[in-house]
Amino acid sequence: MSKNLWVLLLVCVASFSACTTDIDLYADYKEMPVIYGLLDANADTNYVKITRIMSVHGDAYQVASNPDSSDYPGKLDVRIVEYRNGDSLREIVLDTITIHYKEQGVFYAPDQKLYYTTEKLKINTPKSNYSYRLKVALPDRTLTTKADIVGNNGFDVQSLAVNFSKEYFGWSRKFLFHPAINANLYQVSMAFTYLEQRTPDGDSVPRTMLWNVGSFPDDYFIYSMEGDCYVFPYLPETFYAKLTEFIGGDTAVVGLKRYIGDYPVEVIITAGGEHLKQYYDYNNASSGFVLGDPEFSLIEGGYGVFSSRMTLRKAVRLGGETVPDLVSMTNYGFKFIGGQEEQ
Repeated sequence: MSKNLWVLLLVCVASFSACTTDIDLYADYKEMPVIYGLLDANADTNYVKITRIMSVHGDAYQVASNPDSSDYPGKLDVRIVEYRNGDSLREIVLDTITIHYKEQGVFYAPDQKLYYTTEKLKINTPKSNYSYRLKVALPDRTLTTKADIVGNNGFDVQSLAVNFSKEYFGWSRKFLFHPAINANLYQVSMAFTYLEQRTPDGDSVPRTMLWNVGSFPDDYFIYSMEGDCYVFPYLPETFYAKLTEFIGGDTAVVGLKRYIGDYPVEVIITAGGEHLKQYYDYNNASSGFVLGDPEFSLIEGGYGVFSSRMTLRKAVRLGGETVPDLVSMTNYGFKFIGGQEEQ
């Protein structure tokens, strides 16, 4: 798998709108459970996908497209046990829900059954470290797996702006943030949003360019810390290359105008737990169990991953000479409508 696995997995577990479970359906066993779950203490609802793969005679993909073959019949007994500093506190029973927007993939679509809870999960504090054990009662066995909760209230950004000034072309810039507890992997993105007015009398509508800056293991930051902050690098010229690709030839449209506000960039940092990093590392280094390798699994007695993540979003300014530089580039057609042009 490519590095895009990290993004795809997050989207898969968070929204379940485009999950394609790429697993060899011709394994030399009759049935094997597959579990995907990423707990998020900030989320209103947490989901777990539980399905199965089977060896069959004939077209395995046709079998996978049938919900009766992929789903366990009825409703399984699925629970999450909450622990604080190793002591169990409560047990949460998950209910089922059917979503109706999953895109076509290996397994059936667009309707798909998920297990979920709206019970609020706990965020770590300096004195309390929370973890959750998933228990799935299958017809022939009970699966259990555990994940430490990622993040706390100290997971926040330090930098107040990003700087894409032309004077820094050829140099990497730095963005500082405070790390999350129990995080082993970070996915960093930036979203640049502006208003676009395509005709003189038309409404201004927001457009957002998403830039995936990169994925960084926790130990990467150990060697680039500033004080108690982690630092990730970004290249100003990459921002403009992405922007040119995103805008395309729209600047040739007569009457088109674009407007930049005070906080046009949202920095998005998703921190992932230990099992998610292991899943990412293994599949990034080799074909892994996506091709049916039975020797690698993060679910004892099954396939998949159960871990935790927390996403930090922070709106920041454009620093330095970024705004004047953007406005001076007439091929983009930007105008500044905020209160301050510099940070």
